[in-house]
Amino acid sequence: MRRSHAPRTALAGLLLLAVISTLGGCGDKKGEKATSSEFKVTSLDALKSYRFASDILVSSEALPAQGAQVVPPGGTFRIKASGTRVNPDRQQATIDADLGFLKVNLETVNIAKEQWSKEPQGQWQRGITGAAALLATSDFSPQGLFSGTTGPTSDELTQRLAGRPFTKDSVGGAAARHYVFDRKAFEEVFGTQSAVPESAADVKTQADVWFAESRGVLLRVLITGKNAADKEVLRVDVQVSDIDAASNKVEPPI
Repeated sequence: MRRSHAPRTALAGLLLLAVISTLGGCGDKKGEKATSSEFKVTSLDALKSYRFASDILVSSEALPAQGAQVVPPGGTFRIKASGTRVNPDRQQATIDADLGFLKVNLETVNIAKEQWSKEPQGQWQRGITGAAALLATSDFSPQGLFSGTTGPTSDELTQRLAGRPFTKDSVGGAAARHYVFDRKAFEEVFGTQSAVPESAADVKTQADVWFAESRGVLLRVLITGKNAADKEVLRVDVQVSDIDAASNKVEPPI
């Protein structure tokens, strides 16, 4: 793993915030009840556990001015994360990231306020040190990307999806509803701006979102962005699997 100086670390933080933290919300609030007796969205927070995989690929064309200082013109950065989430506060994740000036390959375990980390062929240690902390303290699970107090609740999502067109599909063998949103529709449903900042005016985005038909659980979000030449400059693919599986366990590594 290569180390970096603090200024670049700070810029990378801005880059991640600009692209990731604006993706949306799918939180839940106690005491609310869905008004529809038909399809209902179930919050990820309401699940016992699940596995996840997130793959984020972003070109410099899809970044704001701050990101351009980190990723050179025509350059890209990629973050891949996978792991297990056991609610309410246990998570194991493997992060493989290439930001150009910084490469990170790290496994982490979080239980409540405790955190452990391990590099390849390394030993588990408490906490995270060095430049790797920039990514290791970011949550690339679906709950980290799509849940929170600022996003719509599951009841609000249920209401906003009502009447919108969808196609029947399958994700991991499960029957699902497949919604396709342009930038405007994505903002109307998720109450947030698109993953691409306004400064990237030439980037056209599309969001494909799959919800399980039976429980209304978010199964996959695929956000793609293309420039004026129809070249893909943004791809955010987040998937959920093994919902409430008995094998989903997260224990202290040491």
